[in-house]
Amino acid sequence: MKKTRDLFSIGDVARALGVTRRIILYYEECGLIQPDVKDGAVGNRYYTIDTFVKIRTIRIFQNLGLSLAEIQGYFDDTFDLPPLIRRLETLRDELDRHIETLRERSNAEPPQVRLIRLPQQTVYRRVITSATVAERSVLLRSVALEGMRLYGTDVSHRMYLVESPLDRPDELSFCAAVPPESRGENVAVLPMTQALSIYHHGAYEELPAVAQRLLSAARERRLTPKGTLRRIYLEGPPQHKEARKFITQVALPIEDA
Repeated sequence: MKKTRDLFSIGDVARALGVTRRIILYYEECGLIQPDVKDGAVGNRYYTIDTFVKIRTIRIFQNLGLSLAEIQGYFDDTFDLPPLIRRLETLRDELDRHIETLRERSNAEPPQVRLIRLPQQTVYRRVITSATVAERSVLLRSVALEGMRLYGTDVSHRMYLVESPLDRPDELSFCAAVPPESRGENVAVLPMTQALSIYHHGAYEELPAVAQRLLSAARERRLTPKGTLRRIYLEGPPQHKEARKFITQVALPIEDA
């Protein structure tokens, strides 16, 4: 059989999508696609543009983490779309966080004070008075380990954060991200809030000066702080030994404007 200009051979499809012929044949075995034309004599397969688009869609969904069974349900209209939407939204948010971390790690431009919205987050929290940076580092890891053993962890949020009242900076809430369905002693929900935020590259001993910068920015913008300060740890020990490589997001929650 001579291939027409309106059909793509299996080799054409494989080259265009950057996949192997075996992958396309496996999609056939799973019932996801069928060749639009099959040469009975030699078994050559040909596909229309519609089937090509379908194979491309399968690849996109696979790259987003969907199983072939879920993809089949999508095509059969038997898949519940709202959970899929939520999964993809979570993936989008996670990618945004990784991009944000990489951008900050590159340190390509001076840190800027920005008005952001901190998302709602469930945490395992222990309130402990501590005055030294060394002690705080030990306490934060200890609280995180305790929370993970009891409830697991929520990978959709930063793992570590510390919050303290502005007027009592040594009264610290050591927090570790846990799944939103967690319930129990020392589990708390941090509500969504607006905040002034800046990323600090450097030693933890410099964070009080960063907090003062945020308070000054709040006064200049005539914004009202809620009375707490949050420090979200992106990178630090033991990953890095040099303090200049530490990255901390410092956030000042404010009343909605």
